[in-house]
Amino acid sequence: MEIRQLKTFMTIVKLGTFSQAAHFLGYTQSTVTTHIQLLEKEFGTIFFERFGHQLMLTTDGERLYDYAEKITGLAESVKNELENFEIPRGPLMVGMPESLCVYHLTDLLKEYTMLYPEVELKIKFGISSDLRILMRKNMMDFAFVLEKTMRDADLVSKVLWQEPIVMVASPANMLAEQESVTAKDLEGQTLIFTESGSSYRGLLEAGLKKAGVQPRNVLEICQMQTIKQFVVGNLGVTILPAIAVEEEVKAGTLKVLPWRGPSFQTNAYLVYHKDKWLSHTILAFIKLVQERLLK
Repeated sequence: MEIRQLKTFMTIVKLGTFSQAAHFLGYTQSTVTTHIQLLEKEFGTIFFERFGHQLMLTTDGERLYDYAEKITGLAESVKNELENFEIPRGPLMVGMPESLCVYHLTDLLKEYTMLYPEVELKIKFGISSDLRILMRKNMMDFAFVLEKTMRDADLVSKVLWQEPIVMVASPANMLAEQESVTAKDLEGQTLIFTESGSSYRGLLEAGLKKAGVQPRNVLEICQMQTIKQFVVGNLGVTILPAIAVEEEVKAGTLKVLPWRGPSFQTNAYLVYHKDKWLSHTILAFIKLVQERLLK
């Protein structure tokens, strides 16, 4: 039995499937399967069974999970105790939207890895709702999120800056010539969004629903660059952080629309779970954020 096998087992339980666990851990699915097979062979039992498409723990699996939490926790404690833990080192999982990484945090991430080369920094892109889930499952150390406000009682949040959100379209779009654009003007338009759950998308959709507006179509695309290419090609209208479309607006391939509807202004936050133990590795990152982003 190896610690990594137990961590694989726990990740499958938390995420619900072998494939999601493999993606999260950076393993191939065959590696994840092998880890579980070796555990089951060693203990002479099975830990998972399938009912249709649902993966469920057996009784032995439930018992192993309790021990796995204790064993991995003790292993981490021993490691922390024996190492010079004032030097940031080891794995660090940080979540953030793609736009924050590309347009705000690249230099900070680069500086952190140069300052602390023994840290195994892992970045996971995602929307706020998904990052919250991972932090609550203690599968992510902390995250940067875009939200209008943060009211989660179990999360500690520090506002970093205001993030302007703009509505953009191709100059060839009929809305580009209007002096103002309201929710009613989006009737029959194709809207192009990032995946469901992003804060500013939710604010716009709520405004459209309140106004009784029905878009012609809604396209959901997870890659921001692809969204911009679609809008440049006049396939629809989108809302994105202003900094993400700054170059295209200057080049004239996108135009900021004079939106006069409900505000979808957001803020960038640094967030971590209130019960999260803030190691020297995490504290060093937070300190760098405060020095570089809170001037």
